Amino acid sequence: MNRPNVVLLISHDTGKFYSPYGVTTLDTPNFDALARQSVVFDRCFCTTPLCAPARAALVTGRYPHQNGMNGLTGETLGSFDLVEKDRHLAHVLRSHGYRTLLSGFEHETVDLFNVGFEDCVHGCGSTNNGGKNIPGTGLDLDEWFGRHPGAGAPDRPFYLQIGCGETHRDWDSAIPHRERGVWKAPYLKDLPEVDTEMALMQGSCRTLDAGLGEIMAVFERRGLARNTLFVVTTDHGIDFPRAKGTLFDPGVEVGLFMRWDAGGWAHGRRCPSLASHVDVYATLLEACGVPAPAGTEGQSLMACLRDPEDAPPPRDAVFLEKTYHDNYDPMRAIRTGRFKYVFNFDAQTMYDVRVATAPRYGWFRTPFIKSRREELYDLASDPHEIDNLAGREEYEELRRTLRRRLAEWMRDTGDPLLDGPMPSPYHQRACQEMRELAGGGAKKH
Repeated sequence: MNRPNVVLLISHDTGKFYSPYGVTTLDTPNFDALARQSVVFDRCFCTTPLCAPARAALVTGRYPHQNGMNGLTGETLGSFDLVEKDRHLAHVLRSHGYRTLLSGFEHETVDLFNVGFEDCVHGCGSTNNGGKNIPGTGLDLDEWFGRHPGAGAPDRPFYLQIGCGETHRDWDSAIPHRERGVWKAPYLKDLPEVDTEMALMQGSCRTLDAGLGEIMAVFERRGLARNTLFVVTTDHGIDFPRAKGTLFDPGVEVGLFMRWDAGGWAHGRRCPSLASHVDVYATLLEACGVPAPAGTEGQSLMACLRDPEDAPPPRDAVFLEKTYHDNYDPMRAIRTGRFKYVFNFDAQTMYDVRVATAPRYGWFRTPFIKSRREELYDLASDPHEIDNLAGREEYEELRRTLRRRLAEWMRDTGDPLLDGPMPSPYHQRACQEMRELAGGGAKKH
């Protein structure tokens, strides 16, 4: 078997904000070109609307509550890290003869070398590397290929993971893009400050698009494109209110482009089936002829990639979760083709606004306060998830069915939230330090 090279490009906070997904205010010609060469998944979802946990699920095929990434890495952000580092795509592929390279941003572990990367370019370091944006990535990769002329040979394929800061809300250097106007979120007020930030977001998307074009040009010029399996996606939804950090569709819908010319995958076709980021892991390993580790949660998308419109759907629902981000906010959800059911595990989630979003609370068209711990939405009649149907008699049977199925998924995947609150590693360490100072334990009353 002539094993493919694998390129996984993960942008930051982009959701489905590309012109191939119908964003008419945005011009992303390189994504348009990629769409013509790829299978485009119209209904792909990340596992969680938070950066590090979403990426960890993508590269391990396991949900965040299984792989240990229930929140962010970093001393003051929870101190989470992968608990099964040998499941990372880099580690698994390296153990089967792949050369492994990271370019730019990595956010799923504190040490890239512990998860199987051999080398890194474009601003990498050894601990939670990443400050590099995408401009210049193509040049750095071209130089790396020049130093490693055998890369991509049949006996030594490579796995390349590319991360970038675009389109994270660090837009000071972005050039506003508003030639076609700006996209208007229907659940936000029509305000000048919203338009200003959206123009910067669109400018960052244009930078991302240009960087993609530079990268693809390197592969074409070096004759590597045909037998390289390209996966281009993002971690989660855009960083605007009611998107990133929430389980509403704008927070968890993601673009997914998959291309492998030599593998006979379809070109320029759309897949309407539900897909989850955990499915990408299983698909890549199957394409590479590598057995998936026991406990892999994803379903292979291979049939969809060969016949996107007529292949049997790989799943009838996706599962979503959130535990930590900038606060403790535990919730779990199931989304079918038409309905979404969300269960909130903590009372403070009745006010579901991220700390980072709080200054923009006035942007909401309607008050953003949850009235119940359970949420049920009919996405066909209420695509913006405004009308909570939980508690209505006519939806009671559906609510019970989805609630039970969600509970069974939590049981089957070993979700520790079923056993009670989930303290962060930072919290656990702080408590241990105070116990030691107190002389071994809390005073009994």
